[in-house]
Amino acid sequence: MKRIALFLSALLLLAGCRGTVSLAHADQTATEAPTPTPTPAAEAAGTPPAEEAPPALRSLLRYEFGDLSEGQMFSFDLDQDGVEETFSFALRPDDEWATAISMDESAVVVAAGDEPISAEILDLDPASPFYNLLLKLDYGSDSYVTVELHPEDGELVQGPMIWGSYSLHDDALSFSECSYLLGTFFGKRTYRGDNLTPDSVWLEVDAPTEEELQTDLAGLMDVGTVIHCVKPVPCVIDGQAATIPEDTCMYVIRFMESDVDLVAEVRTLDGIVAQLLFYDDEDKPHDPDRIYTGEQDEYFDNLFWAD
Repeated sequence: MKRIALFLSALLLLAGCRGTVSLAHADQTATEAPTPTPTPAAEAAGTPPAEEAPPALRSLLRYEFGDLSEGQMFSFDLDQDGVEETFSFALRPDDEWATAISMDESAVVVAAGDEPISAEILDLDPASPFYNLLLKLDYGSDSYVTVELHPEDGELVQGPMIWGSYSLHDDALSFSECSYLLGTFFGKRTYRGDNLTPDSVWLEVDAPTEEELQTDLAGLMDVGTVIHCVKPVPCVIDGQAATIPEDTCMYVIRFMESDVDLVAEVRTLDGIVAQLLFYDDEDKPHDPDRIYTGEQDEYFDNLFWAD
């Protein structure tokens, strides 16, 4: 059914759809090599048959928002009932800082900003009976949020919201998300499925290379990529409570942020990996093993904070 809907959408666009809607064709020009059939001898030897790789995610339909405050985006059979729905948008409904997305008469007000960037149709889970609509918005200062929308019982509903922008990465979505631990950093991790389940609790940071550390350490410190501590920093090393000495330089390699854990993993210039634990509730009693997020500048003198 999903292939039929994609074919109908292609016919619709070829018949005259123009503007900012783009369609990724389903047909592939390259012919895949057939998977070899295991021989009886191989089966007897216990060689398992080759497993098929998960299908790569592809953009099926994409709409780029311009300067209009409202309008129609495209038509697509999102719920796979054999009838295409018409999708439209309106900015600032009822003067709210929001974007309304409509599927025919069903509307969802996304309260994450009034500057949508794109709306894209993907198939996040081929086993589910519907496609997914991902809405990306800019909520200021190069900060983005992505919202998943899908149909349920004929109505458009809002699914997961992730504070970051995404790109297609094989059979998953790769998100770039911002952190404010040890300054402003961005980390990446992949998500899968209709519920956008992350593959890891950690977000990986593009850390400086050894060559960059050797040739441009001063520049890396100027922009806060390599940070300098001005007093001892509580941390965890190899699972044990420890302290990073004053005047140590380090850089972030990954971080974790949840309701219960705020952790930045760092590497010092001499190769020691440590985890710095944080808390963000100023009303909590002071924990000597953790750093209050509002007091980070007391430990480091060159943190970079984005506006």
